[in-house]
Amino acid sequence: MRGAGRARRGAGRRPASPGPAVELDTRDGVAWMTLARASTSNRCDAELLGALADACSTVERADDVAVVVLRARGPVFSSGLPDGEAWPDRAWPDGVGALSALTKPVIAAVQGAASGWGFALALACDLRIASSAASFVLPEVPEGRLPGGGATQRLARMVGSARALELVLLGTSLPARKAASWGIVSRVVPPRSLAPTVADAARRLATRGPLALGLAKEAVGRALDLPLADGIRLEHDLYVLLQTTADRREGVRSFLARRSPRFRGE
Repeated sequence: MRGAGRARRGAGRRPASPGPAVELDTRDGVAWMTLARASTSNRCDAELLGALADACSTVERADDVAVVVLRARGPVFSSGLPDGEAWPDRAWPDGVGALSALTKPVIAAVQGAASGWGFALALACDLRIASSAASFVLPEVPEGRLPGGGATQRLARMVGSARALELVLLGTSLPARKAASWGIVSRVVPPRSLAPTVADAARRLATRGPLALGLAKEAVGRALDLPLADGIRLEHDLYVLLQTTADRREGVRSFLARRSPRFRGE
């Protein structure tokens, strides 16, 4: 009876707030961004995309963040846009663009299905580590729509036009292991191993010089957009720039002293 009384007293209360659409937790040089709308399969609605853009702005400015991990709560990584939305409204924040614009390395921890704009979110990251239960699909064209979020452009650069067209035109669902064989995913692990595998990768990256990580990301990211000679020139220029930093000098000192480097991002 006591339980029934509690139920009656709580019946008129307003439901608890669902909390932030994207949770942000920073520790030991790693920013953990979690898509936290499992009840909607982490749909890319205005709230989630806005929260993602805000989280990206925060971690970009944070001097204590060297690496970013994007993960999701629930069985689905992201089911893409809300039902009935063919394209985000112009007023919606560009969460995918904010993610891709981060100068710090971003790891996507994909535990389940990544569909449509959810797939685009994963492609906007630098590395993708997937559970064997994960899958990737662009269902838009078979439904009379077009993929967005940069998916067609990043995918073609990643796997070539023939494979990209198979996914885009046919809407073929790509299991995690096949995604790895195509180069979309860097590693596939059992579901129970995903969290520790991603955490280990993030920790290893966080021990490295943040300036070197950012410049290396820039060099590779611009490679396909530049003629080879210009790309090699950029590579050299970035090397020269890194040589002028305190982090580079610390790297040399720590090597000679046979100790771990203490990088400060300067």
